Amino acid sequence: LTRDEDHTRGFLDRHQDKILYGSDCADAVGTGSACQGAQTIATIRRLAPNKTAERKILYENAKKLFRLDA
Repeated sequence: LTRDEDHTRGFLDRHQDKILYGSDCADAVGTGSACQGAQTIATIRRLAPNKTAERKILYENAKKLFRLDA
């Protein structure tokens, strides 16, 4: 995500309806410096074109795919 941030911004914008965020971070708290998941979430929040796209990528798309009510 961070190798070419301009490309990533455009990619997230173009594909915001198709991207699902997922992580297998072994850090139980999710805030440790070694937690790749926490770092990736921060990067998505920083590079997403807007809050709507950020929410789709981090939550809404998975909710829709897995048909979660809440």
